[in-house]
Parts: sequence; structure tokens; C-alpha cells
Amino acid sequence: MAEENFMETGRLEAFYDAIIAIIVTVLVLELPQPATASLASIWALKTSYFAYVISFLVCANLWQYHHLIYNHVDRINTKIIWQNILLMFVFSLIPYLTIFVANHPNEFIPQALYGLDFIIVDIILYYMAKSLLEINQKNEEYLKSALNVRDALYIPFAIFIVGFIIALLGYPIAIIICCLITIIRSLYVSLKG
Repeated sequence: MAEENFMETGRLEAFYDAIIAIIVTVLVLELPQPATASLASIWALKTSYFAYVISFLVCANLWQYHHLIYNHVDRINTKIIWQNILLMFVFSLIPYLTIFVANHPNEFIPQALYGLDFIIVDIILYYMAKSLLEINQKNEEYLKSALNVRDALYIPFAIFIVGFIIALLGYPIAIIICCLITIIRSLYVSLKG
């Protein structure tokens, strides 16, 4: 591949930051208002708040992961740009799916679609990691550590699959709980390392 096909990461990072900011804004704007100014009315919306917190943490986690990676990436190519665009397309469904889950917390289809969105994001991140490693040999050792496929992709994928199995057995909210587990695990790993 010719050298002129490589690009710097600044514009991609700015685009990514803007998309995450928009997703977080839409998430909070979609939160329903309590019917009255009482604790009972606020408590009645607990499912919406729970789904919001998980989705917000997912956004923060993905942004932090992306920042961690691209802080050590010297160059990208068109393939990586399109992988990121696909990632943002799939990830931009989070506000819609958050409301869907909040309105139907005990139903399998909304929970499954929410979890499936996370699985697709993990798959895209896997291929993006491979592409980044191919063209950034200068920082290969750091990137291999930051893009640790086992910690960043395989373990969350396995947790999501467990959530799907439990959901199929009659406990649909297991999927969103597994999403929360992967976020907490990811935060723990990033704060520890």
C-alpha cells in the first residue's frame, strides 16, 4: 500500500468525539419526566434510569477505549475510517434501544436487540484492532496490550452470550445485567492498568 494512502487520526477522533457527545445528549433528552414532583413518580421511572445509567457508562467506556487506542496510533487508512463509521452507525442505535429496553424491561426482544448491539460493536472493534495493528507497527507492542483481544473482546462476548442464554431461559433482564457486568469489568481493568 502506498504511503500517501495513510492519514493522521485527528479528524477521525474529532468525528468520534462528536458522535459520542450527540449519543449521550440524545440519551438524556429521551429520559421521561416524572408524572408528579414526588419520590413515588421518580421511583416509577427506575427502569428508565437504570437503562440510562448503563447506556451512559457504555458510551463513556467506548469513548475511553477509543481514546486509549488512538492516543498511540500514528496513522489510519480508509479501511479503518469505514470500520469506525460502521462502529458509530451500530453504536448510534443505543439511545433508541435504551428507550425500547426501558419501556419493555421484562421482554426478550428489546433486551436481545440491546445485547446484540453490544455484540456487533465488539465484533467491529475486533476487526478494527486487527487493522490498526497491521499499519501501526511502530507502536505495535503498546497497541497489542491496549487492544488485548482476550480482555477487550472475548470476555465481554462470552458474558453477553451467557446473558442471552439466561434470557432465553426466562429472565430477559439478564442481558442488560450482563452489559453492566462487562462495563464494570472494563472500568476495573482500565483503572487497574
